Amino acid sequence: MIIIRLAVLLLTLGLATGAYTAEPDGKKNVTFAVACYDVGASTLQGQPGVISVQKGWLGGQEVNRVTFDPKQVSVEGMEAMLRRAGTYIGTEPELRPLREKDK
Repeated sequence: MIIIRLAVLLLTLGLATGAYTAEPDGKKNVTFAVACYDVGASTLQGQPGVISVQKGWLGGQEVNRVTFDPKQVSVEGMEAMLRRAGTYIGTEPELRPLREKDK
């Protein structure tokens, strides 16, 4: 039951499609686990190549889901920015909704 609730929460927040997913227009998404999603968002917003930063929770962990242009900024570059801000914990692996795992 808890897993189903978590899946619904992730889908609601838009986080279930997770790290390193590509958009049709060439943009990509990545999800970072952070100590404080407000610090992470303020660190990344406005940086060249960062299109948007969404704050949320994933399995009890604060996260920032970032839509970015990989031609302008790399995942490693964003990780370095978050480290300098003192909030980086990790980059989340690709996530899929539970129902897709059963296919």
